Amino acid sequence: MGKREGNSTGPVGENHAESAQQESLLNIRDRVRAKKNDYGRYNLERSQEEAFATFFDLAQEYTSIDNLYQVCVAVPKEFFGLESSLYVFNPKRCRLEKVCSSLDGLVPVELRETAGLSLKSRPYETEDTWVFPIHGNETLTKQYPFLNQSEVLGLFEIFPKDLLDARKHFFLEKFTNRIGYNLHQKMLIQQNIDHIKFINQLVADIEHNVISPNLYYRLFLIRLKKHIAAYGQLQARLRDLILFLRDGDEALSRELCEIHHALDESNQRLDEAARGLGKHYEHTSLFLETLLRRDHFEKGTYVLRRQSCNFRTEIIQPLLERYLPLFEKKGITVDNRLENVPDEHVTLFVDKGLISQVFDNFFSNALKYTREVEDQLGNKIKLVSYNRQILRDCFGEGMHGVRFNFFTTGEPLSEKEARKLFREGFRASGSRTEKGSGHGLHFVKNVVEIHGGDVGCEPQRYGNLIYFTLPMKEQTQFTV
Repeated sequence: MGKREGNSTGPVGENHAESAQQESLLNIRDRVRAKKNDYGRYNLERSQEEAFATFFDLAQEYTSIDNLYQVCVAVPKEFFGLESSLYVFNPKRCRLEKVCSSLDGLVPVELRETAGLSLKSRPYETEDTWVFPIHGNETLTKQYPFLNQSEVLGLFEIFPKDLLDARKHFFLEKFTNRIGYNLHQKMLIQQNIDHIKFINQLVADIEHNVISPNLYYRLFLIRLKKHIAAYGQLQARLRDLILFLRDGDEALSRELCEIHHALDESNQRLDEAARGLGKHYEHTSLFLETLLRRDHFEKGTYVLRRQSCNFRTEIIQPLLERYLPLFEKKGITVDNRLENVPDEHVTLFVDKGLISQVFDNFFSNALKYTREVEDQLGNKIKLVSYNRQILRDCFGEGMHGVRFNFFTTGEPLSEKEARKLFREGFRASGSRTEKGSGHGLHFVKNVVEIHGGDVGCEPQRYGNLIYFTLPMKEQTQFTV
């Protein structure tokens, strides 16, 4: 099969990526030239250039948004003797608030009140001041719509206005634009920090209010099994009583036999339901506790808890018990070639919960997207097949891997679609009739790559082969 198939972009993909990079660099150079020409036309005074430089340096030096507010009002004061007030729109309260001034400094959060200025998109003057709108970064607003911010982030008020000639007015417009870009970035940073704090608190709440109480279901299932066992003992006593009365009252004996038969059927159904509930509990608990692990949220990535795992018995068989009836209902034949493959020479050290969800995604996709095809002999087939390969030197010399292949019949993907299949949000053209978000295979890619493996897709004649490869635990003890 070769090494790390499906993961290479090939010459066409490489040429396309190189062309895109060159185009991006040319666009940046165009913008640099345009800015160079702009500053040539601005013809700024030396003090104005120094004011720009000072603002940029301090905006980078001070990381908090409150410090940025104070830098904004301090620069016009120190360079040009102009007083100023800074107003910022508070999206939570839907109002414009005065946050800082060169006269009084930073306004405490609890004392900020609704400002009496109009939030306009162009500069305007009042009786004593000039008011400049603070525009945000349009690109940031489009990329992060959750900010829920308007085009204008706030206002920058300058006074006394009679000190502003045309050159200072032009400079202050440009200066206010720079305030907007820096303010927007720090707002985004602060919002992200608040978002992360909320998520961490939410995870703590989930751990306390969902995962811990979920453990009580295990006790409930244990008690249920005990009740079912006691129920069976009562049935045995009833059977003994029927045998004792067999030579006595025939009608009573017949009625008791019917009751015993009904109880036996009921007990079997209860036992089957309890086993199904237990399997569902184990499956749901594994996924819940793995995905909502606090370490993921604190580190900002999936944090692995590796353990030695028998894929067939601990992952695949429990999933098959859930999916086989669903495959059968859709008329999909399952070719499980792993049943005849020995496991004793394969050691994989993985996060069982995350890898279980990798397999679950493959089975779920197979259930949704497997289609009937006609083979070269004219036979109608609707098939899911999966197997395992041990690949020598897959991850380098002496570093062997285990590749799991999943084949489903249906319309083969184009090579272009196959390369994009694991991208976030991507859905192939033939999948639009099925519900989905395009997130499942991107999740698979993340989990496999964190394990040091890789993923890929190979379109074939009668369908598509999707695979993932994981490194073996003991690379030096390679046996098949």
